[in-house]
Amino acid sequence: MLCYLLAAYFLYAFCLVVGVPPSKPLSATSGSYLALALFLFMLPESKKLKLGRLFEYEARVKEIKEEVKQFKDETRTTLAAYTNLVSAISNTVSQTINVNLPSRAEASQANEELDTTLKTKTAQTEIEEQIENFLVSEGNDLNYALAKLRMQLEKELRRILGKRLGTVSHIGEGTRFLSARSLFLQFIRQHPDYEGISSSFDYILKVCNAAIHGQYVSEGYAHEALTMGFRMLAELKNINVQEF
Repeated sequence: MLCYLLAAYFLYAFCLVVGVPPSKPLSATSGSYLALALFLFMLPESKKLKLGRLFEYEARVKEIKEEVKQFKDETRTTLAAYTNLVSAISNTVSQTINVNLPSRAEASQANEELDTTLKTKTAQTEIEEQIENFLVSEGNDLNYALAKLRMQLEKELRRILGKRLGTVSHIGEGTRFLSARSLFLQFIRQHPDYEGISSSFDYILKVCNAAIHGQYVSEGYAHEALTMGFRMLAELKNINVQEF
């Protein structure tokens, strides 16, 4: 509209100079008015105008609209993919097993109960030496060492309770084992004198489970659990197999 208004203005100026109908010869002024009027009138409909090296105009309204539409479509697609990714990550995180590590108060209570319940007294220096050798044999991998500690505790509990330690010949038939907690509960029922180490076993189990499920376990937690575990293992190894 602005171009058309300006074109009409310069056409009017041209008519004032040469008259209507034209009665005066075409001059530089009237020629400029006419050229500007024609230029402004054709400008909105033109695809491309170029005047030497000074001015270049290209009408790309449709192309720009198409590019904007494509950009919007790509943006919607990207946002949809991002939303799906966030949803998938949220679902994965919500399904991840998260084991809460015990507090220092629980560790202190567990150690006190071990001191009062265990019959086998093992020197702290001997326990430290056992832990050091155990870690060296497992490549100083705390998570793997804690996982193996749990396996050894379960193995001793199965031995004491008279449970089988191997699978049957045909895989898939009767290969289900009791959990560590279920084994310990059976052990307590058959040996009520050891009920006092329940909190100690729970502490060890929590730390070992955290390691097995890939959580970061600090060296302090790992050392505490290994110390309690080796003390408990020493006691379990001195218990005879349950007679049926």
